[in-house]
Amino acid sequence: MTLARLSSTPEPPPFRTAVRSLFENARLEAFFFSLEGTVFDEAAMDGGEAVIAETVSLLGRLAEASGSAVAVLGERSFAEIDRRLAPLRLPGCASGGLELRALDGTTTRLRCEGDLDPVRRLIARPGAVASGVRIVDEGLSIALVHGDDTELAAAARATARDAVALAPAVFAMRFRAGVTRIGFAGASLGRAMHRLMNDPALIERIPIVFGGGRGDDEIHAAARDFGGTSIEVGGRCDHAADFALPGMNDVRWLMRDFLAALEEA
Repeated sequence: MTLARLSSTPEPPPFRTAVRSLFENARLEAFFFSLEGTVFDEAAMDGGEAVIAETVSLLGRLAEASGSAVAVLGERSFAEIDRRLAPLRLPGCASGGLELRALDGTTTRLRCEGDLDPVRRLIARPGAVASGVRIVDEGLSIALVHGDDTELAAAARATARDAVALAPAVFAMRFRAGVTRIGFAGASLGRAMHRLMNDPALIERIPIVFGGGRGDDEIHAAARDFGGTSIEVGGRCDHAADFALPGMNDVRWLMRDFLAALEEA
């Protein structure tokens, strides 16, 4: 079964009216959350620990009500994701798609050519990274956290370009709001989502995808590949999603509505 498009008109209807059919089909759906920008802020906590605790609680309740059909998609490692979402240990992908955790808890890692040591040596050189840019070594990627400062963002991206130039076939850079990452060229959230949707426990489900940044256009496309619906979170206008929500508070609101629909079904 596939979910019909929510509107046949060129302009989508008002959001709440449009998603009404999603609530009606909630038992048939699987929920994917791209963590950075939808569950927690990429460069800082959104609203503090109390907001994170509420979001973790909602994720857990949604996973239970949907029959474990909730997955997370993250740029960080599973170790970091599990720490921030404790006590949950959800299926999904980490490290930009290089790590995959199936619904049965089995975790696999894609083989990477080489390692990030040349990048580590580059950014360790004096002056290689602009003052004010925070370096976070995530194991399978290195994050240059610059926030909303446009000069720092430009400097971080220049550093990332220099790093990729060390081995263009091996390394790649990825962008999120406030963060530039240097990682492996094979990382892809979209391909990871395709693998997750072919898990026997999800293969009959319809994906509902929440993304929050330019790097999430590939998961919006993956949602369409499986007849699903994608929702962009944040103020970006040039997104590839079906719908948009202003911010993370709106994600929590929508999670509560899905929970209510599942509990009534």
